[in-house]
Order: sequence, then C-alpha cells, then structure tokens
Amino acid sequence: MPINSAVGETLRELRQKKGVSQEKLADAIDSHQVYISEIENGKKIPSLPVLYKTACYFDLSLTDLVALVESKMK
Repeated sequence: MPINSAVGETLRELRQKKGVSQEKLADAIDSHQVYISEIENGKKIPSLPVLYKTACYFDLSLTDLVALVESKMK
C-alpha cells in the first residue's frame, strides 16, 4: 500500500474509532475539514507538524502513529 493511502486509512480508522467527524478533528488540530478529507482519501500527505498534532489528539506518540502507518504498508 502506498504511504499516502496508509496514512489516510490510519487517520480515518483512528477518527472513526474515537467517533469524531472530520470537522471536529480539523478544529482540534487547527486545520480544515477539506484537508482532512484529502488526507484520508490519499490525495495529500500531512506535514510533520500536522502528524504530531494528530498523534497528540489521539493520545499517541508520533512514533506510535508512524508505526500504525508502517503496519499498513507491509
């Protein structure tokens, strides 16, 4: 699986597991719902600061978030 798809799928799963909308996630990490949608659909790759804020939002370390992404790529 390409990295952009793995990142998007991971974020979508985390978001849905927590039961939050794209808009709520976007607000929490100072982003925009359209950007979250583009990430989840594999159209955009988030920057490191966005990944960090996202990991924190889901109570994960950046390392843990990257490990989840890597597991999808194998």
